[in-house]
Amino acid sequence: MNTVKIGDNFENKSYDIIIAALNSQKLGLIPDYCSVYRKKGYYSVRRKKEIIFDLSIEVKPPGADRPTLLYLIECKNYSSSIPVDDVALFAQYKSEIHDYAVKGVFVTNSKLQSGAIEEIKSHGMMLIEVDEENYNIVHYKNERKDYPQDDIDQIIIKAIQGALLPAEVEGLKKLSAKHIDAIASQLITEFRPEILNYGLPIPLPELLKHLNKKHKLKYSYSDMENEANKQVLGYFDAEKNEIILSLSIKDSVREPFVVAHEIGHFILHKNLRVNKARYNNFKDTSFSLFEQSYTLKNPKNWIEWQANCFAASLLMPQFSIQAILILTQNNLGISKAGSIFLDDQECNRRDFIEIIERMAGHFNVSKQSIEYRLNDLGLIVRPKTRKEPDAGKELLRRISILNSNHNF
Repeated sequence: MNTVKIGDNFENKSYDIIIAALNSQKLGLIPDYCSVYRKKGYYSVRRKKEIIFDLSIEVKPPGADRPTLLYLIECKNYSSSIPVDDVALFAQYKSEIHDYAVKGVFVTNSKLQSGAIEEIKSHGMMLIEVDEENYNIVHYKNERKDYPQDDIDQIIIKAIQGALLPAEVEGLKKLSAKHIDAIASQLITEFRPEILNYGLPIPLPELLKHLNKKHKLKYSYSDMENEANKQVLGYFDAEKNEIILSLSIKDSVREPFVVAHEIGHFILHKNLRVNKARYNNFKDTSFSLFEQSYTLKNPKNWIEWQANCFAASLLMPQFSIQAILILTQNNLGISKAGSIFLDDQECNRRDFIEIIERMAGHFNVSKQSIEYRLNDLGLIVRPKTRKEPDAGKELLRRISILNSNHNF
């Protein structure tokens, strides 16, 4: 296929993306007020003639005789790197179009030469760079504030990348909690079977050394921030086969769960083909990842829920939790052992707090994690109320939000 045809195919694909996104109202615009064009010309006062652009989006509010917002889109798919001159020429063309609020968008499947990105940023354009082999998108948000519709930049990026990238995460299996528990138990048995036999806490540093020796899995600590400049507690890098942990949680009560969560990604998800841009654009669930009752709406929900399930099963295996609960209740002189009855009575709440503290100390996890696990296994029994809010569930939901700050 010659380079002209390759370019035309990429341009046609980009056009179809914009049309589909507009018609489904994913651009946040009313389709009746928008028009998408291929190879349309716009008059340049400087050149005294029209300049033809690959794609354009015109937004014309009702009653207006001309568009008030214009997106000019350049599509490039070269076999070699795109020269700075091509970017500069597009920027120059864009600057010559007046009488509109103009936004320039540069979409490419190729790499840019050194300096081309700075050229794009200096002219206030948006860059959508698609690496089809690694499914990687990089964009540079325009920092200028002179465009009234600048807030739809992110929506357009998502619309374009949504069609250029695979809709699903390749290789993702919808594993059940029971299946994940079995996988975690198998790992524990291969590592040290006595942990399950005697309800012992799992020594994570030794487990990491075991995984390093058997699977070459590396781990380290680092200061980390994600694309939104928010702190990330842990990260599994599949390409480097490495777990990276934030220095902020080292030797803290949160560290074991984060470590186990990332081991979960290593065990369950190391062979997934995940595009980071698409993954980060999936919305997180607003419910506890330990609860079975909420809807898993996208691959990110599934991936993070699976890693959390694995972490709970690794740190607090079901039969170990049940055995230690009974042992703890017997030591406290509680006659009906095997589950915890929790209501507003002071004696029951006092016993509950004491049990949680002792079990958290035994398994070397946070009290919140123990409460999660006990609740997930149905070992916390609460009296039924009529239509009053479930305070316990709300507590778990809030704790889940705090504990789910991980990246895959």
